[in-house]
Amino acid sequence: MGLGRLKKSIKSSWKTARRKKEQKRLIRLIEDMIRKSGDAVPELTASQIAEIREFWGAYGYKDVPLQWHRFYYAKTGMIRPDFIPAPFFFQDIKPAMNDVGYGAAWSDKAYLDFFLKGTPTVECVLRNVNGRWLDADHRLISEKQAEETLSRFEELVVKPAVDTNTGKGVVLLRSPFSLEKIKESHGRNFVVQIPLRQHPEMAKLNESSVNTIRVNSVLLQDEAHVMSAFVKVGQAGAFADNSGHDRRFIGIREDGTFMDYAIDHDYNKYDAIPSGYDFAGRKIPSFDKICRTVEEAHRKIARFGFAFWDVCVSESGEPVIVEMNLKNPDSMVPQVCSGPFFGRYTEEILKFIRERS
Repeated sequence: MGLGRLKKSIKSSWKTARRKKEQKRLIRLIEDMIRKSGDAVPELTASQIAEIREFWGAYGYKDVPLQWHRFYYAKTGMIRPDFIPAPFFFQDIKPAMNDVGYGAAWSDKAYLDFFLKGTPTVECVLRNVNGRWLDADHRLISEKQAEETLSRFEELVVKPAVDTNTGKGVVLLRSPFSLEKIKESHGRNFVVQIPLRQHPEMAKLNESSVNTIRVNSVLLQDEAHVMSAFVKVGQAGAFADNSGHDRRFIGIREDGTFMDYAIDHDYNKYDAIPSGYDFAGRKIPSFDKICRTVEEAHRKIARFGFAFWDVCVSESGEPVIVEMNLKNPDSMVPQVCSGPFFGRYTEEILKFIRERS
């Protein structure tokens, strides 16, 4: 065997071993979730197992980890073979669809409006990029000018610009502002934004937080499509909708209506949410507009086949994109909330993945 072939063989063996190790880690996690689940998680029937294996076998998958289907079937009540097991999502689908090396840079909140020029995004008045100050138009300014910018506002939101999707560090500040204190708490790489005012119907879910809609979209051929969506409901008293253990997630059907249940961070199901708002079957304001806005935005970042958006519905009913996640998407919350991750586009996406493998 030549040196080149030997190197290729070693690399392939290493990749296979790493894949198996990661799959075992993910299986341990889902099995732990099944054991700890507050709901009964029955074993799959023989006919269900046969249907799952037949479906995935058509796309070249012979060894299907069935734990995810068991979990999703129990949590959603949907018996669908097209639920996506986490190992397939993270090891095959995500790398094939997204240029993952660019994900962190393109998700930087300081450049959200730059990448999505012309699409409504949250208004940013100041940006700290690697310790340098930029104004609303991305022009470099001095620290004194940054202080002068802050002095023109009564309320502002400060949040980390990179490597965050948990609500950590998102704070609402009121005048007078201290630039020194902001730097002490946030270091470098953060944004200062105008507070969003949400639609009255969205505020009914939880008044203290801006309750955003997470929309998952895909690029297929020359068009973008919304695959699925769910609402993130903040914990009572919390400002950010993605912080606090007592927050809730509610799935959204294709017609824009809420599913009949909510889930928490541990995937436990609830018929009601802490605010008492009767959400089941109600329609999200401007859902059609939200989908059109997300699809328009996704067409501007064609490097990424998948994109995951947080969208606020403003007081006037207009969608405003708060952030995009291109680096670390979650495949479990969307599926427990709304059903199979890719919805009606599952088979088209899986065919595309197989052709690229």
